[in-house]
Amino acid sequence: MLSDIVSCQFDLKRIERLLKIQHALDLHSIIGITDTNGIITYVNKEFCRISKYAEDELIGQDHRILKSGFHSDEFYTGMWKTISSGRIWRGSVKNMAKDGSFYWVKTIIVPLLDEFGKPIEYVSIRTDITKEKELQERLAESTNKLVSAERFSAIGELSSRLAHDLRNPLSVIKAEVDIFKFKNKNSDEKTLQSCQRVENAVAKITYQINTVLDFVRTKPLHLDKNSVSSIIESTLSNIVIPDRIKIISPQTDTVIICDSHQLEVVFENLITNSIQAMENDGTVTIRVIEENNSVIIQIEDTGDGIPDEIVPKIFEPLFTTKHKGTGLGLASVKNIIEQHQGKISLKNNPTTFTIRLPQQLKLPLEEKLTIDSIP
Repeated sequence: MLSDIVSCQFDLKRIERLLKIQHALDLHSIIGITDTNGIITYVNKEFCRISKYAEDELIGQDHRILKSGFHSDEFYTGMWKTISSGRIWRGSVKNMAKDGSFYWVKTIIVPLLDEFGKPIEYVSIRTDITKEKELQERLAESTNKLVSAERFSAIGELSSRLAHDLRNPLSVIKAEVDIFKFKNKNSDEKTLQSCQRVENAVAKITYQINTVLDFVRTKPLHLDKNSVSSIIESTLSNIVIPDRIKIISPQTDTVIICDSHQLEVVFENLITNSIQAMENDGTVTIRVIEENNSVIIQIEDTGDGIPDEIVPKIFEPLFTTKHKGTGLGLASVKNIIEQHQGKISLKNNPTTFTIRLPQQLKLPLEEKLTIDSIP
């Protein structure tokens, strides 16, 4: 009898200790339990807080409700293979909350096994590492910008020298061709065609030089209040659009503070890229959307898309898939957008460039006063 009482007291103390451990975990960790099919059977308050779902919205669902689209199918297959074999899985996962925001969690998934060593439940213990991930991303971005700045400072100096050395002989060649054509107006067709080829070659080299210089020299922005649709329409009027291509202009408009000439460079690059991506009939759709003090401009085409392995490199300087390209067009686009305190991204299916610009730039006081005085 006494031994039973002692045993009972021991069990109570053990249960009490386990409850304290569970309470401590609940306070500081994100806990979830699923069955062997991945259906959620338990979540704690921290799980609900970070996912922004209520408990009854999660129970009975599988973890696909939290998928962010960041990880590949192979990532989840590997995770499932590990835990279904009774082994512990460790890793970092990017999830999506109910409101569409993203968060990162450092995750340990522990299989609970029966007497035969088969999993009967999976307990996941997670820690929020969103701030650490964001810090890592900012640090990596800053490092890349610093490396790029040092690299292109040297390239810029070299380019300026080369441009100066090349422009003078190019001007001489062009002038000599003009003089020859003027003096030989009645030359045969073959001679005139040869002159035209020389002029085309000079124009092409001049364009390449200007493209490189435009990239390596950061121009100050000339800011003004502008209609986004007006800038787009002005851009379209300067682009040769083949008959096989249909352009759908934005149905809405808004006003932002920007350098209209620089944004025309951006739109011309992106729209031209879209046109060139469609070998046959196609459509380029341009949208302007206002959202939370920002303006979103989307340029979408019906082309075949961009290979997934190329997408991460698409804005890198000197990267190009075109035989005649400099690899600086989209890099220049990114620089201009970042000068406007904005961001640009690309997604496939369909191919869509998305620009997000603030309606009000963060400006020094004297510039802000100048802009505010414009009606």
